[in-house]
Amino acid sequence: MTDPLFGSDAFDQRPAPDVCGLEGAPLAEASSLGLHVPVGDSVLDLGAPEADLDGDGFMEAVTLGDDRGLTVYTDADGDGTVDHVSTVRFDGSYDSWRLANPTEGVPFGGFTNEYHDGAPGASPVPARWERIDHGHI
Repeated sequence: MTDPLFGSDAFDQRPAPDVCGLEGAPLAEASSLGLHVPVGDSVLDLGAPEADLDGDGFMEAVTLGDDRGLTVYTDADGDGTVDHVSTVRFDGSYDSWRLANPTEGVPFGGFTNEYHDGAPGASPVPARWERIDHGHI
């Protein structure tokens, strides 16, 4: 089975995080009105948002699950792209990620905890997923 969270580089052997429910998610098309989640060099379509987490009357989240647990994919700023991901697995572990530095026109990177140097003259850092919390309940 290929985990859709591995980057496009076949030689990148860093383990992918264990988010749930992305198996079989289709690639996003320009005409799609569903929530989009960038993963590696791809953008997946999660379908129509189904939950209003902040009570503002707009749906901004999709919850997906599989045999490992549940993941909530949230579009906090309303632009149609998921920018926060929270996973709770049935073994009691949990993780949360946020989309870091999403610059228009810059490719998305994978889920990572890497620090990138913002030295002057350096090429723009790709938008990437950054783990902001993890643990075990």
